[in-house]
Amino acid sequence: MRKSILLLLTLLLPSNLALANDDAPTIAFLRYGVNPTFALVDNGVLDTLQAYGYLSDDERAQLDGGSDLHGEHINLLYRDAGFDFATAALMVEDALDEGADILITISNEVGLLATQAVSEMDDPSALIFAIVTTPYAIGLAQAPCVKPSFVGGTEMTIPWNTMYELPFQQMPDLDMMGVIGDPSDPSWEYAEHLVTSYSADLGIGLKIAPAVTAMDAGLAAEQLVNAGVDWIFLPPRTSPTPGIPAIIQAAHEVMVFSTIATDVFAGVTIAGGFEGWYSEGMNAARLAVGVMRDEIDLASTSIASTPSYVLAVNMHSAELQGVEISQALLDNAKYVIGVDQDPAEVFASMTMEEVIPDMSLEERIAADRAFYDSLQCTPEMIAEQLAALDAQE
Repeated sequence: MRKSILLLLTLLLPSNLALANDDAPTIAFLRYGVNPTFALVDNGVLDTLQAYGYLSDDERAQLDGGSDLHGEHINLLYRDAGFDFATAALMVEDALDEGADILITISNEVGLLATQAVSEMDDPSALIFAIVTTPYAIGLAQAPCVKPSFVGGTEMTIPWNTMYELPFQQMPDLDMMGVIGDPSDPSWEYAEHLVTSYSADLGIGLKIAPAVTAMDAGLAAEQLVNAGVDWIFLPPRTSPTPGIPAIIQAAHEVMVFSTIATDVFAGVTIAGGFEGWYSEGMNAARLAVGVMRDEIDLASTSIASTPSYVLAVNMHSAELQGVEISQALLDNAKYVIGVDQDPAEVFASMTMEEVIPDMSLEERIAADRAFYDSLQCTPEMIAEQLAALDAQE
């Protein structure tokens, strides 16, 4: 009877669980949710782990199916919260209960939740964040080298001034800016500060409408249009902007700009901003590999940066809105979705370009050591950043 029960349990358990290596490091890969752009982050993380031999082809195929992995060289808790904050909090607690050695968090929201949870541990797990818009403004770190000793990560680095100047290339005489923001996003307070300062510096009007749900977004756009705005601006964030189709429909003859370049594939008319999703995932995984190989100490490792800016235009949305895109924007655009093109096909062709650099393991180790060296915090750097923080206060 006992043998029969053991056999039944073996058949019911995932086959990889029987092969689990308790001595292998455990990484919790914690995502706020899954969408096409966040899938690029996933690929960057998993491609890097596979390039270092932590994942076999068969194990990678299992992860692509969305399940956890208890593998020969690594255990990976592969989770997402469905863009629900309460679920994300439970996800972080569960990962720590499972004994995760390293947490790779995706988004402002999960990064903050994980930082708070890990800070309460006697022996903190290593925490590496990615897809974070403003780590210093939201409290993940105070400065690149001034942060909790267990925290590392990479920042989405976007040229704010370039983004704000973009609408003037389309409408040089605009004088009223509308902004749709999610007040539940940790980065919203900082984004609101920036747009308020920018509009004041330029002497243009500003109307802000909050939106949390897709229904809110359509109503917010309608409210801004009725207020007479010349264009609608969607600031950086790490959760999906809900209701982009509703915004486009409500904003007839009013341009919609986004600071996330890939929003054009969801229907935004013009987007100038971040597209470095794959690079963010790759850099986060490089830091995790550095921890596992004892190449770095997060306590003396600076927050990394992933600079990214491209311009993208959706001509189909422009036609629906009855607006004509300026030649200056078209000339500078990296991606232009034609009136008759399928945005999904254009996005798929873009993602085909996102692959890990082809090099030998020895070359990869050497390249990553140079990456780690560039992030070393010296006592002088820490003192300088502390002095700058004191001056700001």
